[in-house]
Amino acid sequence: MILRRLRGDDGSLPLAMMLTLVGTSLSTLMVPVVIQQLRDTQRTVERAQALHAAQAGIDVVIGAIRATGGNPDHLCPVTTPFTGAVGGGKGRYTVSVTFQDAARKPVGCPLKTVVPSYALITSTGTNVPGTAFPADRSRTLTATYVFRFTNENIEGGLVKFYGGTYCLDAGSSSPAVGTNVTTQPCSTGSPRQIFAYTRNLTLVLVSSRTAANPQGMCLDSAADPVSGTLIQFRPCGSPTVPYHQQWNINDSSNFQSTDNTGTKLGAYCFHAKAGSTKGAFVELLACGGASDNTRTFAPEASVGAGAAGPPAQLVNFKQFGRCVDVTNFDVTKGFLIVWPCKQAPNQANVGWNQRFTIPATSGGTGHATGQIVTYDSSKLKTNVCLTTAKRTEFVTMQPCPAKGTASAEWTVSYQEKTYGASYVIRDSAGLCLTPTDLDAKPLLESNIFRGSTVVSKLTVDHCDGSKLQKWNAPANTEDPSPLKDIGED
Repeated sequence: MILRRLRGDDGSLPLAMMLTLVGTSLSTLMVPVVIQQLRDTQRTVERAQALHAAQAGIDVVIGAIRATGGNPDHLCPVTTPFTGAVGGGKGRYTVSVTFQDAARKPVGCPLKTVVPSYALITSTGTNVPGTAFPADRSRTLTATYVFRFTNENIEGGLVKFYGGTYCLDAGSSSPAVGTNVTTQPCSTGSPRQIFAYTRNLTLVLVSSRTAANPQGMCLDSAADPVSGTLIQFRPCGSPTVPYHQQWNINDSSNFQSTDNTGTKLGAYCFHAKAGSTKGAFVELLACGGASDNTRTFAPEASVGAGAAGPPAQLVNFKQFGRCVDVTNFDVTKGFLIVWPCKQAPNQANVGWNQRFTIPATSGGTGHATGQIVTYDSSKLKTNVCLTTAKRTEFVTMQPCPAKGTASAEWTVSYQEKTYGASYVIRDSAGLCLTPTDLDAKPLLESNIFRGSTVVSKLTVDHCDGSKLQKWNAPANTEDPSPLKDIGED
């Protein structure tokens, strides 16, 4: 039998110890790496959660803006910083909002004359508890919200007599056919007294428009009226409007009839009938006579502009029943006013003090520069031009200078690339034609004109895209994406 010597394992233990030592050393070296990776992963998660919190803050503000229901007067509370929590309370956000006009200039509260075009939203989010937002674990997003608020004018207002005490009244919000219109003490907001003056030259009771009768009930004299005919309510003609439902505001602020051809002014005007027992009925009498509270009218601007507008009349968009007017047909007054828009079946028959030749473009887009002219047939017997003045002073009408003279040069904008730049009239210095603001507080007596009603005078001011500076403008029909320019600071 051959005996073999077994190999010894004398070196196994040192080797094992060496391998253990190497493994332990490597593990020790890897710990900081792993810990750092865990920290980086945690920070990445926290920053992602902070981003979600910032996005949630933007969503909250957009919801608040939309909750205003399209009323700019309710926007100011949105400027208050918004704070809140998400993700079970760990994620937090704080959001600030500033409003901007069409030129991207800041708009402050209260919002009186300028409807903001944009809201600049800045939202900072974090997922780290505490009162401060650590810079390395917070995310700040900015976004621009483009307002879709409609600025459409809704026709409807009081048709006041001279002095403002009495108004046309229907007796109810839904008068029966043949109901006589009366004069009653004015009652702001009463559906019995809210009328709209339409492009068809009709006066319709707004509350009478129903699903069954969408055209509503109009003031009507019946066919071929004679002196003493009472004005009654009858269904508004559609699609053809009869001449005996068409009424025109003439140079004396009377509501004048239309003749039976539908193309000329008629012979009769509204007149409060004397001796009525249930409020004065309104009858037709021969036009003429001094201004008084029986035949002279001062409809609110919100009643509407009737058929007034381009190409010859300049209708203000905010005061949308008011037109540029040479005060009392007298160019020497030293100021122009924004007076109730005059009407006629043919615009060429509107008084010269509201009828102008205005620079125009083909197709109603872009802008044109030139003089705004009318012919003074009352005193000067010559063409007179709209003439600019320094800011806070009043524009005037002056005998037209040579073409190109800066003081009488105006750039009339029609539909431009943006609504904010459209439908404004700029002088040679870049200031915009602007009525004085009747909502200003305090309202300076020097900025208004008192006739049969109180109206604005006409000046120039820095352009801001507001409704007060727009002329012959349609409602804003742009439909941009509501949220844009989203980015991270």
